[in-house]
Amino acid sequence: MTNFFQETLGINLIEVTKMIIPILVTFLVCRIAISVILKVLKKVLDRSKLDKGITSFSLGLAKVIMYFMVVLIIADMLSIPVSSLLATFSIVGVAASLAIQDALGNLASGAMILATKPFKVGDYVDCVATNGTVKQITFSHTVFATPDNKIIRVPNSQILNSVITNFSETDKRRVDWTFKIANRKDEERARQLISAVVEKNTLILDDPEVFLRPTVFDDSGIVFTLRVWVKSGDYWTVYHDVLEEVNHLLDANGIEIPSNKLDIRVVEKR
Repeated sequence: MTNFFQETLGINLIEVTKMIIPILVTFLVCRIAISVILKVLKKVLDRSKLDKGITSFSLGLAKVIMYFMVVLIIADMLSIPVSSLLATFSIVGVAASLAIQDALGNLASGAMILATKPFKVGDYVDCVATNGTVKQITFSHTVFATPDNKIIRVPNSQILNSVITNFSETDKRRVDWTFKIANRKDEERARQLISAVVEKNTLILDDPEVFLRPTVFDDSGIVFTLRVWVKSGDYWTVYHDVLEEVNHLLDANGIEIPSNKLDIRVVEKR
């Protein structure tokens, strides 16, 4: 069999075997070593309590680098000039980067988002692209669930280049209302009714203290401004509850809320 390959194809099986076996052994040893290193690195990153996205990215990058080093080692064993191989990789890398520059931009933006943490999974975010609850952050795009339960995937580069408003980053938010009454004589009564609604609502925080003051006086009446602080997750519940209860109480106690009126006069021609 050896003579057949040597005479027909000019291949010396013994020499090929002597060359392949060390390469296979080297590859297997390197693969086992990479597996062990990645497991140790994962444990270290998990203990550091870094974001899951950063951990995943770091492990993937480490894996690529180590396998690239294995390729260089095997190339050296095959007597392939490493400098030529690196030059080839550089040319291929430049061509690939030009072809997928948008994808690379999103990749870099995803890394920046994970590093700077303008938001995390579960936060409600408003940006130029969209607004909604963050469901997933990948290296190419971020997944949002909108209030009407639509799933939107936005490229990371668009998000990073926009103004980002994170409504969940802090544990407390301020809720503002304005209530207008038509008759200035009802000022004190309206204040008492609004205060009663605030005191009744258990979701409103005592600190910072509640702000309730008249802020506008004009021909059509008085405007009360109410500001309270709540936990971020209770914002909309408190907003709608207080709005409904105050309007109901004002109406039930005969306190008029001003509205636009149009007087029509009919003039008879004589």
